[in-house]
Amino acid sequence: MAELQRRARARSAREVVDVRLSRGDVIRSAGPGIITGGADNDPSGITSYSIIGATTGYAQSWLLLLATPVLYGVIEMCARLANVTKSDLGTLLRTTFGRVVATPAVLLMVIPSVITMGADLLAMAAAFQLLTGIHYLYSVVPFAALMAFVTIFLDYRIVSRYMMWLVAFLGTYIVAALLARPDWFAVLRSTVIPQLSFSQDYVFGAVALLGTTITPYLLFWQTNGEAEEKRGVQHLKSAKVDIAAGVIWSNITAFFIMVATGATLFVHHSHIRTASDAARALEPVAGHYATTVFALGIIGAGLLAIPVLAAASAYAIAGVAGWRHGLGRNPKNAPQFYVVIGLAFLVAVELAVSSIDPVRALFYSQVLNGLIAPVLIVLVLLVASSRRVMGDFANDRLSNLLGIVAALVIVAADVALAIQVATKGLPA
Repeated sequence: MAELQRRARARSAREVVDVRLSRGDVIRSAGPGIITGGADNDPSGITSYSIIGATTGYAQSWLLLLATPVLYGVIEMCARLANVTKSDLGTLLRTTFGRVVATPAVLLMVIPSVITMGADLLAMAAAFQLLTGIHYLYSVVPFAALMAFVTIFLDYRIVSRYMMWLVAFLGTYIVAALLARPDWFAVLRSTVIPQLSFSQDYVFGAVALLGTTITPYLLFWQTNGEAEEKRGVQHLKSAKVDIAAGVIWSNITAFFIMVATGATLFVHHSHIRTASDAARALEPVAGHYATTVFALGIIGAGLLAIPVLAAASAYAIAGVAGWRHGLGRNPKNAPQFYVVIGLAFLVAVELAVSSIDPVRALFYSQVLNGLIAPVLIVLVLLVASSRRVMGDFANDRLSNLLGIVAALVIVAADVALAIQVATKGLPA
């Protein structure tokens, strides 16, 4: 009898979400998943993909192809967690594992996220310097103030719409890659046939690629974005369409960034040491205006990603602490949440104005994300697999497989990186 009841509940749960989507439903489903995909290609991501293309050519495009379904699987788990439990990831980690586990897990996400905010601010300021000639230090604070105002004082629905329009900035790289006329047979071969190497550039690039693609802060952002949308289990299919669109767009763009830099920089043995070096990948499409197009793309990507980084950090801390939170709330109703956002911006500004190499800061922030990601992926996998938490919406075998593959691939890259650092040290 118990088994029959369980099967009936499972069938009922499937029927709840087995709704055919019309064309209008697909358009209306755009939301947190699109923003997640767009924010995944922040200035740190653009720089990391550019460096990978410039140093290893097309050799790691297979890894990006592998990362695409596993990224979808992990983000879909987070969306399902939010829509089923009506809760955010920080709160779920606290209620499932206790603060002893949840607090260090959240700190593992928050610390590199704030570092990435600083690196992204620095990249935006450096891009603004390319456009205007004004020293980057003078634009760090204005950029941070603008984004802090948008994040704290504007309505979430307005913010989300503004964010979604910015994901189109990076389409320039697709045109640039096509006009660069790469060896498409070599590109295809590298994409479908794994090419392994234990060179320092390859190993660091692999960890950075995985860290910027399956980046930890997106896990927290997605759960809270779904909670803000209040879609519920009746709209799980809409959430999946939204996530798939965001992931595919994000990784297609990343792929063409790598192809463009591989075809223009790697083949000429050029290295990326400054923002101007990275901009050269856009010369096939923009010519003398490549620097301008690159700078606008970096600034647009930063305007999209930095508020997401700040909000994700505040969501995570508020969830563990049990504070009221949400971008849809008035700051007076969730003061601690918005104080954390403000503090994240302050720390990011301090990091941005310190004397660090902008390109190295951007790249190594993603390496750090790659080292941390497996821990959070495993915790998400455990919660999403729990029938006590998720009931009949717990992970199926495919979801578990995608989560396990995501964790194992990143761990393998991290181990290779640890061996590289132990034997050869950090790159010059």
